[in-house]
Amino acid sequence: MTTEASEAPTAAATMTVEELRAQTRLLAGELPGTLRRITLRAGGISVDVEWETAPAAPAPVAVLPASAPAPSAPAPAAPQSPAAPAEDAAPAGLVQVTAPLVGTYYQAPSPGAEPFVQVGDIVEPGTQLAVVEAMKLLNSITADVRGRVHAIHAQDGEVVEYAQPLIDLVPVD
Repeated sequence: MTTEASEAPTAAATMTVEELRAQTRLLAGELPGTLRRITLRAGGISVDVEWETAPAAPAPVAVLPASAPAPSAPAPAAPQSPAAPAEDAAPAGLVQVTAPLVGTYYQAPSPGAEPFVQVGDIVEPGTQLAVVEAMKLLNSITADVRGRVHAIHAQDGEVVEYAQPLIDLVPVD
């Protein structure tokens, strides 16, 4: 699970790093699982908290303002997108495309544009599937095999980790 908190520079701009740290500790203490990562940013006030709830469950995302009190219960699970079918429905021979680096995942060349691929599309080797931005550099994610897009695991604009599954392809002849 991931919770992100950010607010435009207003009343929260006066919050000190120590206050931000204290609020984050309160939030982390109430998480319903194992804490995986906490990221604090003082400029613009932002808190990124990631925790595990179950080993096979996808991580729902909830957005809270930085000045909001820590939640007393977990955020409601985000509805599962049709692009991510059940894990147990994976066909044999599945090729998993993973993130080659840590960065921000984008499924389209620009905001509002059509995604590079959608579930059900047939792709050829070298077809661009997505982009991962790291340090202002756009890194193309391409298919290595001819296949049908079976699942898209990452959400547009999501920060992805190295080797995180992004897209599943089922090879086709």
